[in-house]
Amino acid sequence: MNKTKDRTKAVTGSAVTMCVLAILFYYYEYYLRVAPSVMSSELKLTFNLSEAAFGNLAAFFYYAYTPMQIPVGMMMDRFGPRRLLTFACFLCVLGTVLFGITGQFWIAAMGRFLLGFGSAFAYVGVLKLSNVWLPKKYFAFMAGLCTTLGMFGGISCAVLMSHLMLRMGWQSTLYYSAAAGIVLMLILWLVLRDGTRHEKQDPSEMDLAHEVHLKLTGLKQIICSSQMWITGLIGLLTFLPITGFAEIWAMSFLETVGLSKFDAATGASMLFLGFAVGAPLWGIISDAMQSRRIPLIIGSFLAASFMALVVFMPTTSLIWMYSLLFLSSFFASVEILIFAVSNDISRHSVSATAIAFTNMVVMVGGVLLPPLIGKILDDAILVVNNSPVLTVYDFSIALAVLPLGLVLSGILSLFLRESYHKHPKVIK
Repeated sequence: MNKTKDRTKAVTGSAVTMCVLAILFYYYEYYLRVAPSVMSSELKLTFNLSEAAFGNLAAFFYYAYTPMQIPVGMMMDRFGPRRLLTFACFLCVLGTVLFGITGQFWIAAMGRFLLGFGSAFAYVGVLKLSNVWLPKKYFAFMAGLCTTLGMFGGISCAVLMSHLMLRMGWQSTLYYSAAAGIVLMLILWLVLRDGTRHEKQDPSEMDLAHEVHLKLTGLKQIICSSQMWITGLIGLLTFLPITGFAEIWAMSFLETVGLSKFDAATGASMLFLGFAVGAPLWGIISDAMQSRRIPLIIGSFLAASFMALVVFMPTTSLIWMYSLLFLSSFFASVEILIFAVSNDISRHSVSATAIAFTNMVVMVGGVLLPPLIGKILDDAILVVNNSPVLTVYDFSIALAVLPLGLVLSGILSLFLRESYHKHPKVIK
């Protein structure tokens, strides 16, 4: 990015407002994303689902979210966030209504798919607006802050949605959530702006065909970069405590351990809280150390240690279990640095595409892991008195991928080149 342009940016009220609105949408879609974990019992009963089928229903979100990342990044670079985020919010509302209005699996799955399609624009939109409106030195912090608000969306879902469901049922709870989305959609359309004057491109400077060619060339360079793949895989593995555990299976696991439904919901919230607290701190730590690689190594191995204790040595002691859940997620939140790495090593003109590619790789975990864990649990179920029974041991086997994945993340981080912004770019 041109250094002169970066110096013309400042932390103004308008800049902060644009970024906060986009983060608010990310918070909203994350609130909706986590809903199946809170409604697991009700959904299994309504749709007559096995563990594997329930995991597959939840994963329909990622069937849309994951492959949409690269197209979303290219569209953000071309059309800007305002129209795209407004449309994305509309899709989230539509998907939520479909999910709540039906008793048929395929319609609910379509609603979940639409929610994933709309949500695909959220995180990339925040980082694109940060890149456009704020000086580059705030990028890692904004990535962390965005993740923090998303995690609070997960916490809100685990706590608030649990209470609402007790009062009005899971379907009415979703209808009220959709109504809140309509309000947010109108605010995004009326207030959000794509960029400052110097960021707006004169259409006469570049025709669409030429720009598409440049974007595809940039995408090819991104795909052919081994460092981009290593970065994405590190993100996939460090985000598994969220996509493979907190969003879907944490409450079921903790209830099997012996916690009440409320305590299990609080425990799942500890995972989101750990990520929420850690994400912006890792951005600050990274900038203070002037390193992306070293924090990724440290965070991955420490997260693996605490997650191993959660999975293989679970306890009904709330203080001990909540502490382990919080710490495992806190150190795993070093994941947000991979987006700073992607931004560091890519040209400004394809920055959103690079970030979207990285996010796509990260979210492959959400596609693969929930159905896989569900299949392992289905194979382990014993039927006692006509009721399916799962043990803590069954969950420990199914969830062993979490600490193992974090160890692999630490190993991959050893092969990651330092990309802090004072170093030369890898993708030129």
